[in-house]
Amino acid sequence: MGRPCRRIFRIFAACCLLLSVLSPAWAFEPLEPANTSSPRATLFSFLFHMNSAYDIVRGTGLLSADSSPSSLPAKIPEDLAKRGEFHIERAIQCFDLTKIPLIYRTEKGYESALQMKEILDRAGLPPVEDIPGAEFAPPDRENSPPRWTLPGAEIQLYRIPEGERQGQWLFTPETVDRLERDYHTVRSFPYLPGSSEGFYEYYSLTPGRLFPPLWMKYLPLWASAEFFDQTLWQWAALFLSLGLFISGAILLWNFCRKVRENRPDVFRQFLAIIPPLAICALSGGMIYLFDEIINITGSPALFLLGAMTLVEWTAAAWAILRVGEFAAEVIILAPNIIPEGIDASLIRTTSRLISLFAATSILLYGASQLGLSIVPVLTGLGVVGLAISLAAKPTVENIIGGLSLFADRTVRVGEFCRFGNTAGTVTHIGLRSTRIEAMDHTIISIPNAEFSQMQLVNVTRRQKSLLQKTITLRYETTPDQLRWILASIREMLHAHPKVSPSPPSFARFEELGGSALQILLFAYISTKKWADFLAVQEDILFRVADIVEKGGSGFAFPSTTAYITKDRGIDEEKGAEAERTVDLWRKDDFFPFPETPGDRIAALRGTEEYPYRKTEKEG
Repeated sequence: MGRPCRRIFRIFAACCLLLSVLSPAWAFEPLEPANTSSPRATLFSFLFHMNSAYDIVRGTGLLSADSSPSSLPAKIPEDLAKRGEFHIERAIQCFDLTKIPLIYRTEKGYESALQMKEILDRAGLPPVEDIPGAEFAPPDRENSPPRWTLPGAEIQLYRIPEGERQGQWLFTPETVDRLERDYHTVRSFPYLPGSSEGFYEYYSLTPGRLFPPLWMKYLPLWASAEFFDQTLWQWAALFLSLGLFISGAILLWNFCRKVRENRPDVFRQFLAIIPPLAICALSGGMIYLFDEIINITGSPALFLLGAMTLVEWTAAAWAILRVGEFAAEVIILAPNIIPEGIDASLIRTTSRLISLFAATSILLYGASQLGLSIVPVLTGLGVVGLAISLAAKPTVENIIGGLSLFADRTVRVGEFCRFGNTAGTVTHIGLRSTRIEAMDHTIISIPNAEFSQMQLVNVTRRQKSLLQKTITLRYETTPDQLRWILASIREMLHAHPKVSPSPPSFARFEELGGSALQILLFAYISTKKWADFLAVQEDILFRVADIVEKGGSGFAFPSTTAYITKDRGIDEEKGAEAERTVDLWRKDDFFPFPETPGDRIAALRGTEEYPYRKTEKEG
């Protein structure tokens, strides 16, 4: 660059410094953005703010040639620090950082501003009249936004075509992407007069954002030696903090795992939340430590920010899943919820679905922070979901079947039911299958899609048990004997304390069978327990057997076998007695057919003993 250009650059730099001193009110307006109305305004605004920040730092003595960590001032005035950060932030406004992921934007903005200043301090600027002003409007080339390139460099500014900053002239994203490479190319070149010498080197090799903390005074000189664009103490602090982070996470995980052993479910779920929450918090602390305290710069900084952010959001999603499980267990503690019941299963399932949705949303948001576009991810998830749903169609059907069981509440855990040719007690209702303990204590696992389509008989929910039997009598039984037997069975049913009066029980001569006279016995037993029902049924059948014997009849053989032996036949004496009794009913106008009179039923109610004991007299 020729002498006239260098002279212009020195004059411009001197004017910027003079304005920063003589016009503090204009130089520090917290709500005043950088002037980016034209390429010239953007360049001048950028240089003004960078020179102002440099002047503030240099005024503290930190950039002098003989400065060392021990020569740090006792305290940096807070207002001075804010002014310096203000000017850097205004200089960053001259860059288009929209292509930079959000988590990198602050770090990349600081480095871009300082690297751009280092490049301009060595390359210089063209004459002021050669830098386009507000009147600059190049012709439209294939609908691309207008651009202006700094002569002799690949530094470009372009006018923002749309959005909040439409019409502003900013350094292009391509320029921002090349800055680190261009800086390493020109860093060995000499500074032009009036430059902000060593500004980027000072920023990258000191802790803190712009002003180093006071503890830097106690670092030895050898620790400030540069090694791969960082100081030795920065590398040491980096590896030490990473080691502490990893070892602390492992120790916390092992501690919580040991404490969780042999603990109640709710306490175990609560302890399971601690590791992911701690890792999430520690990751955020590590990001702050790397970025604001140790001040790692360059590619290592971007890698660490990305890695720690990935760990932070992953741990947050993990914590959400654990919180969902813990919330479900807390709700299940309610006294009206059975821990192994269908309500508890529904609560756990709903909690898992909600927490899984929340965790997925957090991961997608974290991916957007890392610069990963969510739209392709969602599209990919949709395609993957379609493929999985087609491949796992039975699983999806089972899940839908499980949800239908939850919604219909056909059966609950602990209830006895019959389905098909099997009966058993429901032990678990999950999303995919239902487990049933059969009568022989074997466990049957049935897919929900199949189980929900079966005809289910919920035995537990019945309030009464139905007794329905067919009694077969020999054909030698006379009609009056049959009437006496029917009447006696009906009275026994009405008198039995375990037979429910509603709906009414009955015994009916049902059919003239092929080999027997058939009586239908129908009664509801006042119990819903299977064992109790069998006991009452046994008692009633014993009573029926005695009534049949007392009536002089007998039970028919369900066969057509020809008997060669002598048939004892029926008891004619007892049969005659039964017939005489029925004849007396006719004479006394007490004929209990077709129904037993109501007053007789009322008189008989509860008069029989249970269990039944046959007396010697009856025998």
